[in-house]
Order: sequence, then structure tokens, then C-alpha cells
Amino acid sequence: MRSVTSKKLPEEKQILGRQRLAWVVLLGSFAICVTLTLAVPLAVNAFLQNSTELLDVRVQSNQGTVGIDDKNGGRQAVIAGDQGQLIGPGESVLTGSTATALVTISPPDDPAALARMQVYSNTDARLLEAETPRYEMSDKNNEVRLRLDNGRIRLSLPEAGERPSIIYITTPQGEITLAEPGHYVLIVTNEETQVTVQEGQADIAASATDEALLLSSNERAQIPTGSGPVGPLPPERNLVKNGDFSDDLSYWTQFPWQVERADQPEGQVRVLNSGGEPRLNIVRQGIGHADVLIRQSINQDVSELESLRLLLTFRLLGQSLDVCGVEGSECPLFVRINFVNEDGFSRTWQQGFYAVGDVIPGQTPDGCIRCDMIQAPHLRVPLQQDFFFDIDLDGELARQGRIPPSFIESVVLVSSGHAFEVEVVDVSLLAEE
Repeated sequence: MRSVTSKKLPEEKQILGRQRLAWVVLLGSFAICVTLTLAVPLAVNAFLQNSTELLDVRVQSNQGTVGIDDKNGGRQAVIAGDQGQLIGPGESVLTGSTATALVTISPPDDPAALARMQVYSNTDARLLEAETPRYEMSDKNNEVRLRLDNGRIRLSLPEAGERPSIIYITTPQGEITLAEPGHYVLIVTNEETQVTVQEGQADIAASATDEALLLSSNERAQIPTGSGPVGPLPPERNLVKNGDFSDDLSYWTQFPWQVERADQPEGQVRVLNSGGEPRLNIVRQGIGHADVLIRQSINQDVSELESLRLLLTFRLLGQSLDVCGVEGSECPLFVRINFVNEDGFSRTWQQGFYAVGDVIPGQTPDGCIRCDMIQAPHLRVPLQQDFFFDIDLDGELARQGRIPPSFIESVVLVSSGHAFEVEVVDVSLLAEE
């Protein structure tokens, strides 16, 4: 009996061992299966959510020669009329005293602008990051990070498409976050950062303190060096309504086309979507002279203002005449301001723009020879490239020995010539109290 019992014990132990091993294998396999079932989709989802690619950031010269500094200290030059240059993280845009630049941020292989940045003279702006999710299923935002060490920029964010964009701007005094469509101006000096929200919303945080501030449309704030934000303060007021044509032609009045030849067609004036934002499009194809005028009544007293600035962003897509014609009166785009000066006389200031041809005295003059208006020489701009024009109206009139305005009557856009096409992105008349 003992020998039989002693033989059964090892056999039972072996059976129990095999059972334990089977359970270990079974449970281990189950655990691995569950882990893979959960982990693989999570890992794939994380990859799809977090995988990014670079946004296209293109720098074009608006005026003068713009410097591009790369990460290794090398410098390249971009001149007016060039197609511009793509830059990546770590590269800087530098403008001297006579240069301005236009920076456009867009998705890869997509012309729709996510943001447009006007870079004024004596500005140093560095691109830190510009990323967009690689896959459409990602719910992440487009993100752009900039560092503005000194100078002035104006940022325009169109209405968000399928994916919102967030722009973070670091300055020596703090950080500004822009996540709403609108128009924003930043000015940075050694003493302070100044932020103006013409339209939209901005979060402002000071680097020296934990203080923060939320700015809404028509508000301004300062971040002095070493202290918290100050504001909201009164901003520059934009006297032009619907200057970005986001509400079609509301507040603007189109006058009838003037066509020289009865057998020739008028043109078209309409607001079209171009590059993801509304633009006023004026186009005419024909022989002989034609012109059209679009006016907005302002009717504002400006006698007590500190300054009055005109901002105009546009693109000349084509023109058949050289310069502005034989009398200088057929620019594809004029901007005019009708005003009453401090002596009580009605006056008109005018600036003409063209993109084709060279000024030849007696053939293609640099000004309108029969216009009874205050005017500077016509300004040549790059063809088929966005251009921004910014002028201190009081300073310009003083430069020409003219009396400053006390009352603004209207702002007028005029397109003229034979065949031409113009896009106007934005018109602003900024009044600083």
C-alpha cells in the first residue's frame, strides 16, 4: 500500500504543476490580448492626435530689403517684388529703418491664410514654432509661437475654418495669446509691450508677476518692464466700419461705372472669398477708359485727436496701362480722404498705386496732372502680391505744407484704367485720442 501511495503523489504533483502552467499561460495570454486590444488603438489614436507637420510661413518684402536670419547665424535678403521665402522655427525676420515685410501663415499646400502679419520698420521677430496636425481626425489646434524682441506688428486672423488657430507671442515683458479672429497690434520697446485689440480677444500675462488681463475688441493694454499689465485702456478707434468686408458691402456705397466707350462693358465690384478671407474684388476687361468709385461716409470731428493713421491692405492682380496712364489719372487703385481743414475749407487727399510700367515724364507721369487734390507721387507696388500701406495723415499733410483736417467727411476707393483687377483686404482709419 505504501508503495502505491508513494507512486501516486509524484504523479498528482506533476498534474497540478501542468494545471498551474496551463492557467499561467492562459491568464498571461488573456492579459496580453487585453493589453494589445486596448493599447494598440490607444497608441494609434495618440499618434494620429499628436502627429504634426510644419505650417508654411512665407516672408515677402513689402518695402525695401528684409533680412532673414537662420538658426546658424546666416542671413538672406528678400527684396520687394520677389515671391518671398519660406522660413522655419528658429529663423528671424529683421526690418531696418526703410523696410517692411508681410508674413503669411497657411497650411501646407493650401493657399488659405490662417494669419497675416504686417511687420513694420525696425522690428525683430523670431518664429519659434508653427505646427498643424498631420491628420484631419486630430482635434488639436494650429499653433504658432513667435518672439517679438522689439518693433511693431499687426496681426490679422481670419474667421476660423475647420480647425482653429492659436498664436502665442512672447516679448521681453510677457506673453500674449490670440485665439479669436480679429485684428491686433503689438508694439515692443525696452520699456514696455503695448497690445491693441482692434477686433477680437487677447489674453495677456506679465512675465515679472502672476498678473493677467483679458482684452476684448476696442481695448488696449501696456505691460511695463518689471511689472504687471495696465489696462484696459482706450485704444485707437477705427473710424471705418466693415473695413475688412466681412459684412459684404455694408456701410459702403458703390457709384455707377463711368465708361468712355458706349460699345465697351462695365466691370464688376463684389466681395469674394480669396485665400480663406473676404476681399473686395474690382475687375474690368475692356478697351478705353472706365472707372468706379466706392465710398464710405465717416462724418467725424478729428480736431482733438493725437494722431490719425490710414491703413490699407490690397493686391493689384493686373493692369493693362503703364503706371497710371498718360495723365496719371488711371491708377488701378486710388484711396482718397475727403475732409474739412482747420480753416474750414473742403479738401481731398489722394494716393495712387500701380504695379506695371515705369514713370516717364511727359508719357506716364508719377501723379495725376489734372486732379485738384493733395497728392503724393503714385506708389509702385509688387504685382499679384499683398501690400500694406500705412501713413500718418496729419504728418503727410504737414510734410506737404498743408493744413491738417478737423473733420473727416468720407473715405473713397477708386479703380480706373482700361483693363484691371484689384483686391482690397482691409481699410482702416485709426484715430488716437
